[in-house]
Amino acid sequence: MSLPLCILLALSSKVSYATPAARPSAASEVERRNDAAGSLGRVTQAAADEFQVPTSLLLALAWEASHWNPDVRSEWGGYGLFDLREGAQDPAIEHAAALLEVDPNRIIDDWRLQVRGAAAILADHGRRSNSGVLPDRADPMRWWDAVRAFSGREEPVLQEQFARYIFEVLNAGVSADTRWGSMTLAPQTIDLSGRTFEAPPCASDSPLAATYTAASSENYSDYSRTGGDIDMVVIHTMQGSYSGSISWFQNPSAQASAHYMVRSSDGQITQMVKEADVAWHAGNWDINVRSVGIEHEGYIDDASWYTDAMYQKSAALTADIAARQGIPLDRSHIIGHNEVPDPDGSGYGGSGGHTDPGNYWDWDYYMSLVGGESGVGGGQIIGAVRDSDIYNGASLVGATVWIDETGDTTTVAADGYYRFDDLPFGSYTMHASYPGYAEGTCAKTTSSSQDWCSIALYPDDGADDTGAIVDSGSDSGPDVRPPPDAIGEAVLAGEVPMGCGCATAPSSGAAVGGLLLGLGLVVSRRRAS
Repeated sequence: MSLPLCILLALSSKVSYATPAARPSAASEVERRNDAAGSLGRVTQAAADEFQVPTSLLLALAWEASHWNPDVRSEWGGYGLFDLREGAQDPAIEHAAALLEVDPNRIIDDWRLQVRGAAAILADHGRRSNSGVLPDRADPMRWWDAVRAFSGREEPVLQEQFARYIFEVLNAGVSADTRWGSMTLAPQTIDLSGRTFEAPPCASDSPLAATYTAASSENYSDYSRTGGDIDMVVIHTMQGSYSGSISWFQNPSAQASAHYMVRSSDGQITQMVKEADVAWHAGNWDINVRSVGIEHEGYIDDASWYTDAMYQKSAALTADIAARQGIPLDRSHIIGHNEVPDPDGSGYGGSGGHTDPGNYWDWDYYMSLVGGESGVGGGQIIGAVRDSDIYNGASLVGATVWIDETGDTTTVAADGYYRFDDLPFGSYTMHASYPGYAEGTCAKTTSSSQDWCSIALYPDDGADDTGAIVDSGSDSGPDVRPPPDAIGEAVLAGEVPMGCGCATAPSSGAAVGGLLLGLGLVVSRRRAS
């Protein structure tokens, strides 16, 4: 007997079918006519009837993967409604294409074939898990093992976790606005007794993590960071589903990871990399070595993923990390991936120019939950420009100083110092020039309201290859302190000389990356993702 249609679909007469920019391929005229002629509810019901699978399960699977959005493409290359992927891992495009006997490219381009392909894969696993016979379509719970297999996860714990979530979606129901209008998956009574997810013994750094699922050792750097080494939290959006992201970070080919993952529906947290180790998440090695990365389920152009449960659990996690690591609760130390400097100096968003967590992420609300300041912090870089010696050389008043990454320019004032104010937290390279001297540079990753970077310029006939000061790394000698009436007595407390002309030394336990770079040491690095 066919399962009754459990979709209550209300279509507005003014629904727009314009193709979003994120769509993996342009919609053809045929696709546009198909969108107008049919809805996701009717197409799903037809596919469920064709392959004799529960309609509700198909819709729950599509909700988990895409929030019923056929236009998305996940970070790991999955397509559309069901995050169908190329390769052998289900839900695989090739598996669906073989069952439907169609060209795989047609499935990528046609959301209706995605629905039919997902139904065919679910039916195939249903038979495989039930002695070659389809389970009773009227009883979704009989499809538990088929859903586990549909997940494509290899680890039994992840398979169980995926299946439990799909059936929790059925139990709770869903109501959402979609490209087809307002859609509702009516809640069903699902008996999950005996199906309680049992997490393995928790090895997480935070008590807020439900479980620890290790990322592939090929996707992060084994470090031994301790208190004081970490002074930042970086907020990400997964560009995909929670379960898909966890699986992806376990895949050695990902060459990426994060410390924590947060689910949209209920804020469940999984840790994947120990905080002592360096996850590859920021696209900037210097930020990676000093930060903890938190990924959030969803897509940056769909606000429906950013639920209150996600905000609250993530904010509690950030506050917990900050308390244990001594991280200030402000927007200079709790930043988005889009605020990470590109290491090549071309902008922000790390090496890939990422824009997550995106415009829909509510920073004011999030920071209020964290208990910190919501405004983006602005810092100052200040330094001396002197003849041959940053400590004892004559001040080169009027020297031109500019920032490579921003193009901002200033000059050395009469007090002997240059200043750049209200700079967003990030990494910067300062250049200085003065007539008769070779150009000099210094680099600084800002980490407080005021950071110092002084530059020595050498006469043209005595310059080295770079024109920058080459310092021995000694921690003795005079500092470059301006008069008390210039900027105040306490500005340079604890300052010691560093290489590359940077006069500020990290405080106890300061960022590993900046220290190693300042001393001119060579660090063996893996991919800085």
